Amino acid sequence: MVEVTVTLDQYEQAEIEISMREARVGLRAHAIATVLVWAVLIPINVLVAPEFPWVAFVVAGMAIGLFFHWFGYRRAEADVRARQARIEALARNGGRS
Repeated sequence: MVEVTVTLDQYEQAEIEISMREARVGLRAHAIATVLVWAVLIPINVLVAPEFPWVAFVVAGMAIGLFFHWFGYRRAEADVRARQARIEALARNGGRS
């Protein structure tokens, strides 16, 4: 077995890339689930109760949730970098806060 040495910078960059990939997958899954729910509920509302557009509340609520998920995704890299900085500061202090 060959031992490979990884620098701290390489490790930190890899952690950021993995975190961003996971965040992107989560956002994509949320968006797909949102569109699928809308695709089911909108026709139900139109067919069952066209006089009251109750589905508008569902669409608005889910859109707000998706927006905040997107907003969190946009901040994911900064959050990982801040976490890395906290870990490095803790390590420099010998594990003491």
